Amino acid sequence: MNDATILLAAPTPGAGANEAAPAAGAGDYEKVEGRDRETIECQRACEAVAADKTASDYSHIVWAYGVIWALFCAYGIFLWRRSQRLADDISALNRKLERVR
Repeated sequence: MNDATILLAAPTPGAGANEAAPAAGAGDYEKVEGRDRETIECQRACEAVAADKTASDYSHIVWAYGVIWALFCAYGIFLWRRSQRLADDISALNRKLERVR
């Protein structure tokens, strides 16, 4: 196989540089022209590293949203408890007023 007919695969997460080139005729691949095999394998390895980093960054986003929702829930519970305490104070004041009348 000469350098002009090497096929470059679309990057896949976790794909290593030692994987074999895909078979000719696969629909998701395009012909690579003007590059040697070493350059192509280096590019595949760099794309795999970038794909792995992007995938690991998604977990940080999920954690960030989780923390934000937990803070909202804690604030909601705080407000609910405060309103209950204020309602108890109002009913105690109403009882006092009833006794005074």
